[in-house]
Amino acid sequence: MLAGAERLLVATDFDGVLAPIVDDPAAVVALPDAMAALRALAELPQTSVAIVSGRGYELLAALVAPADRFTLVGSHGVELGAPAAGGDGLEQLLEELRGLADRFPGLHIEPKAVSVAVHFRRVASDRQEAVAEVDRLADAWPGKLVTGKEVVEFSIGSATKGDAVRALADRHSATATVYFGDDVTDEDVFAVLGPDDVGVKVGDGESQAGHRLASPDDVCAVLAGLAEARADRRR
Repeated sequence: MLAGAERLLVATDFDGVLAPIVDDPAAVVALPDAMAALRALAELPQTSVAIVSGRGYELLAALVAPADRFTLVGSHGVELGAPAAGGDGLEQLLEELRGLADRFPGLHIEPKAVSVAVHFRRVASDRQEAVAEVDRLADAWPGKLVTGKEVVEFSIGSATKGDAVRALADRHSATATVYFGDDVTDEDVFAVLGPDDVGVKVGDGESQAGHRLASPDDVCAVLAGLAEARADRRR
């Protein structure tokens, strides 16, 4: 069905989908086969490709460079196709979070244009206390909070990944959309997909997606197969 769609939007999360999850978020590397398949899809007529991530737009662009054939969406949907500007409230929050990072070794603070992410994956000791301190700041935060796998993100934006994918589908007049995601925030996309769309959950956990793959390696195979099948339909 997807291979023969009149106008297809292929959208995917980055971490855990195009790249394996690693303890150090700065050390992540996209699987070459996944990126090759996405580029093959992007070269096909009436086929659009988007990478939709919780990472900031500029970091995402560096991770998938060259990214000229893709639409990039950073900060969980807030940065749609371009980097956004932050606010003064983030600077004060960032100062407090860096103080927590000094107290709890392994707590990783990731500043972005419109948000700050706090990663717990590498906190070895006093983990419960570290989580409690971050929760205290979260309770007082006036903006949006996004909770994912071993991460809490404080954002000044209100858009979701679902909002971004819907906007891209409208922009490209997509008759069908396929979305690959592995995290809690990807459920916002699965929830808004239509009857002609396909949602693919990568990994374990409950999901609203209608299909499931075990790992990023499986995503590579499916993307490559979709690119080949769609190319055959376009010949």
